[in-house]
Amino acid sequence: MIFLVSQFLFILFVLLGIIVWAASDTPLAWREIAINTRRNPENGSPYTMLKVLSVCLKIFAVLLWIAGIASIVGLNVAGSAVGSLLQGGNL
Repeated sequence: MIFLVSQFLFILFVLLGIIVWAASDTPLAWREIAINTRRNPENGSPYTMLKVLSVCLKIFAVLLWIAGIASIVGLNVAGSAVGSLLQGGNL
């Protein structure tokens, strides 16, 4: 039972990480749209914070993947303590 729970958590964190990683290019698309819709592209902001947001989202995705690995290790190490809670249903 512990193994199944740890695998479920791992898959959950991996899927969330993939979604965040895929969405990290969205701010760059917004930046290009904002720059290309100007009348005079030389004037205005270069929107550098959107690049920073994209990098931060990629870092967050990697942290989610690390959290998924940590959840597997944590549940397998503490399996006996958690296993007794999940099997018996005794509180």
